[in-house]
Amino acid sequence: MESIEEQLLKNFTDKFGSRPMLSDGLAYIGVDSIGMAELTIEIESQFDIRVDDNIVHTETVQDLADYIRERQDAARQARPKKG
Repeated sequence: MESIEEQLLKNFTDKFGSRPMLSDGLAYIGVDSIGMAELTIEIESQFDIRVDDNIVHTETVQDLADYIRERQDAARQARPKKG
């Protein structure tokens, strides 16, 4: 299973034609406001999370990966425990 970082890097490479670094700013690699809206939809689908307003505070690819990880953890904790 690929890490969140690897999945994001592959997505950005496919979308923008070059592989960014984790430290690259989203604006630097070409994510504008319309791109962020599209990215939000893709992230919700690919990572099975609900994106909230805090996504606007992500500045780099690594920030975005960390955000996704936090949302996945929150979703896991919110699920009812089986047993």
